[in-house]
Parts: sequence; structure tokens; C-alpha cells
Amino acid sequence: MSSVFKRLLIFLLPILALLVFQYLVDPLDIYPGEQPITPVASHYRFVKTNDYLYNPDNKRDYDAFIFGSSRVMRLETAQFKQYGLKAFNYGVNMTRAEDYYCQLRLLLEYNRKPIKLIIIGLEPELLSNIWPVHRQLLQVPELSRYLIEDLPLPEAGHEELLQIISDSMRYSFTALWNHLTGIKPSSKYEFDPLTGDFMIKEPRKSAVKVSSNLMQSLYSIYNGFTELDPSRIAYFDLFMDLCAENDIRVIGYVTGNHPMLLDFLRQHTAYEERLAEAMEYWDSIEYEGFSWRDFTSVEAYGGDPDDFADLAHIGTYNAELVVRQLMEEYVQSE
Repeated sequence: MSSVFKRLLIFLLPILALLVFQYLVDPLDIYPGEQPITPVASHYRFVKTNDYLYNPDNKRDYDAFIFGSSRVMRLETAQFKQYGLKAFNYGVNMTRAEDYYCQLRLLLEYNRKPIKLIIIGLEPELLSNIWPVHRQLLQVPELSRYLIEDLPLPEAGHEELLQIISDSMRYSFTALWNHLTGIKPSSKYEFDPLTGDFMIKEPRKSAVKVSSNLMQSLYSIYNGFTELDPSRIAYFDLFMDLCAENDIRVIGYVTGNHPMLLDFLRQHTAYEERLAEAMEYWDSIEYEGFSWRDFTSVEAYGGDPDDFADLAHIGTYNAELVVRQLMEEYVQSE
């Protein structure tokens, strides 16, 4: 065995070992199958679809659904009961327009009651021309079977794949430490892979945490996002067509950020331009059962700028205000 080969082997073996380690631990629930160690973040598309379809206690008799990214996960379905609706929060992380279409196709096939209402979170990222199909959508055949081959979407580049592996590697040690020390995050918290922190769900009693990781992640989302993707607009149109065909009321709201993050996005990214384009598109939708509200700023719904889990996710109090205002609009339209 030559000395060059030995050196190469010495260099490659630790890298291979780390790759195998992050695959086995799978802290972000990236890979399909069971994990030997509890992940720090859930594969929301799998978990929520599995709960809806296969949980024996789930009767699949919902009147209303919530679609959107992690920013809608704080909206509590219990609030819908006072309006006579049984709701299911189908929010998933980093959602795209094709997620909405696939989710609705599945619900129309399996829900045992007519769907009356869908609340949707609206963000420019839904229509991004640089985000590939989320890998978690591709790993859930119950959803991915509805993807349309004739609507090509952006493909993942090598940089994104390397970032996925890097994040998985980093949080493998967090997951392993939690496992070894017996740490189990309370239900009062949820893990945010963007920041590496556990976000508090209860009303905050301290200052909102500023995360440079989160700001960098959102900067990257809008770096290269140059226009609304035609295929994603087509998916959103198809989603709206399904709602119209099934007489489903759709109320959207532009999800907001903390004032500090909003200022950062406006000053350093193309957020404002893409948001304006997205709003113009949402305004152009002709389905009379669709309306949307601009909740970009907390002032728009009378929220509290201190009630944020982090700079990108509203807290419990603000979430209650959002649901209340959206449901008041629903009641008035009935």
C-alpha cells in the first residue's frame, strides 16, 4: 500500500465515519425510516400526514385546515371550535406552492366531511424560483404522487445538499447529547433548525432573542430569488381551482416577521420587491371565495412586537389575534 494511498485513507475515513454518523442519528429527520435516537426536529410532512391518515383516533372529519410554513404552526385549532369548526393544522416547515396543491389533493380524497375553510399562510417564498421541491415532500409518497411532471420546479444544487449534510452533522451531536443525558424538550418548546434553538410556545416574559443564524438563513433565501416561479404560480392556480370546484372558502394572510427582521430584509434583500410581486399575483386571483390580509407588520393586526418566539415566528398571544381576525372575516362572509 503506497504512502499516498495511506494518507488519502487517513483523510477520508474520518469524513466517511461522520457521514455515517449523521445518517444513523438523523437529527433533522431527513432520511426515511425509524431513528435510533429521537430527532431534534420533526419531519412535519410525514408526521402530520401520517397522523391524519393512519392515527386510529383521527376520524378525518375536519371542517377546516391550516396550510403554511412553520410560521402558521402557532395557530391553535382549539380557537376554531367557538366558530363551530373542527380544524387540523397541516403547517409544514419551509412550504412551497406545490405543498398546498398536494396536501389539498390528499384531503379531498380522504377527508370524510366537505371542507368549508382553509386558512393559508402567504409568503413570497411559496413562489420562489430557486427553492427546489422540499426533500421531505418527495419522501412522503402519499403527497408526492400528486406532483405534476409537466410542471418542472427548481432542482437542488450541490451547495444545498452540502448545507443539508452540514446541518445534519451539527445537530447530530445535539441529538446524541440529549439522548445520553435524558433531555427531552418540553411540549412548551419546539426546535427551529434555522437557529438551532428551542422556541418557547408560551407568551414571552423576556426580550425576543436575536439570532444571526436566522437572519443569515433568510438572507440566503432571498439571495438569488429574482422572480416568481411560473410553475409554482401554476401550482397555486391549481390549488385555487380545486378550492373553487369544491366551494372551499380560502382566507390567506401574509405572515409577518419581527420589526427588526423586517427592517433587515427590506434593507439588505429583495424581499420588498418579491413581496410586491406576490401581492400583485394574489390580487389577480379571480376566485370569489379567496381573500387575503396583509399581516406583514404586527401593527396590521394590533399585535405585540415583544410576543415573538424568535424574529420570524409569532408567539401565542399574536397567534390568537391572527386567528380571531381571520375568523371574524370568515363569519362575516357566511
